[in-house]
Amino acid sequence: MPDALTPKAKSLLKEQYFALLHDEQTYTSKVATVMHILEWCEQEYIQPGQWLKHQKRYRFTRSGIDAIRDTYSLSLGEDIFADFSQDTRQSAAAKSTDEKQGVIKPTQSLVLCALTDTTPEHSATETLRVFAQQFYASCQVNVELDIARVNLADFENLLMIENRDSFNDWHIFEKAMHQQLEKLLVIYRGDSVYSAGASALLKQWQQTRPHKPCIYFGDFDLAGLRIAVSGGYSQLLLPSEDWLVSNLVKQHYPDEQRKFAANLLKACPKTWQELLSLMCEQQAGLRQQKMYQQTLVLY
Repeated sequence: MPDALTPKAKSLLKEQYFALLHDEQTYTSKVATVMHILEWCEQEYIQPGQWLKHQKRYRFTRSGIDAIRDTYSLSLGEDIFADFSQDTRQSAAAKSTDEKQGVIKPTQSLVLCALTDTTPEHSATETLRVFAQQFYASCQVNVELDIARVNLADFENLLMIENRDSFNDWHIFEKAMHQQLEKLLVIYRGDSVYSAGASALLKQWQQTRPHKPCIYFGDFDLAGLRIAVSGGYSQLLLPSEDWLVSNLVKQHYPDEQRKFAANLLKACPKTWQELLSLMCEQQAGLRQQKMYQQTLVLY
């Protein structure tokens, strides 16, 4: 059995095949990928095209690509033109030897949600109780939720938390809130694992609950404010302005963020303009981890 072609090789063959339908003079300059395909073809005694300029430009033929496609199907049981855009890794494994071609990642529709003993849903308290019985007592349990199965109508407020350590300590920040929020859904905004699901949930919330608050809780700096503005959040959760005035840190206003100021001056909602002015005038900010034990208010 021959080795499998790389996803890049399959993509190039598909691209070239359909390009040749419109223009028989089509060629490619993706030399590294062409060399990989030619090495594969040499094992199978296939001549898929020719060099127009050696190791510079290569022209495939449709008959050559058809030969690759037929041989690949017979040897590996896979159509190199297969579409994996709607596949998970599980469903891709049924179509290919390389399950990672499935575009839908295992965590694409998952978000991380914080449950505390003050979460209004009865199931939250029950989850903490069962968790304590099985493992150890905890003020907060983080659970993965599939956004396709979450009924957003059960919640009145959405809170997105930027930093993972602060998200893990939400139960501490929660106690410092000036105003308790009813039916609050608390979500980690995400890293490379959870960002896709969190972004999709935020969009879904804004579409289906347009008049309900979506709150951003993150660093008090230009980057954090930029995330809140571009994400269309309706409110910010931060310490009181009086406290911020006396506690901002110069080092938390890095030079690489200064480029965001000009656009924020134009796009920042009126309710946040005083906060932006405070940052810019003092040339200082405050990371979320410095906000512990401070009273948190909504802006």
